[in-house]
Amino acid sequence: MKILRGELNRLRIFARPVVVRRYLKNTPLPKLHLGCGKKIRLGWLNCDKFATDADIYLNAYRKLPFQTDTFHCIYMEHLIEHIHTDKIPSFFFELHRVLKPEGVLRITCPDLELFVRMYYEDNHDFFAPILERFAARREKNLDKHWLVRTKGGAFNTRTVYRFYHHRWMYDFETLDWCLREVGFRDVVRLQFRQSLIDGMEEMDSESHQMETLYVDAVK
Repeated sequence: MKILRGELNRLRIFARPVVVRRYLKNTPLPKLHLGCGKKIRLGWLNCDKFATDADIYLNAYRKLPFQTDTFHCIYMEHLIEHIHTDKIPSFFFELHRVLKPEGVLRITCPDLELFVRMYYEDNHDFFAPILERFAARREKNLDKHWLVRTKGGAFNTRTVYRFYHHRWMYDFETLDWCLREVGFRDVVRLQFRQSLIDGMEEMDSESHQMETLYVDAVK
């Protein structure tokens, strides 16, 4: 069903040039919100492959439909882990291309280092909310969720494709290396709603806070 929605939503691609031109004409500091889902934010160009409420249709596997040096900042929340690993280099190059000089890219995603540390320290409080969510889902899909009963099961829901369609799990070291490789000059690890970009208090979701890696990169 989600794939079908994506294909139907793709028809909106024909209106995209008009929407983008209008947005850029009326916005002194253009800001790109990738993979916005249902979280539509004023002042941002909200983009998504599936969400019909987004300003424009956008497929992250394609060349970004913007000129070089267009955006003051780019934000994406829990998107990078869904992208095929062989597409990451070209995707990162595109993000760097469409940012203005001194522009900032904000990436948030599940934090591999944090999950490993919490697993090693046997921190049941950290994994408890994840296990509670899957316990509620178990009756609806026993076969899929049967093994999600321990901290190991909770960890694997972030790393195995069948749960959230995640392709990879990132730590800061990996993102730092990859972002610098494509040309970003400063890469910093920050905290929830702490950013080089103004307005993070409305962008970073509280529901993701406990598990998230927050990274800003400057072009």
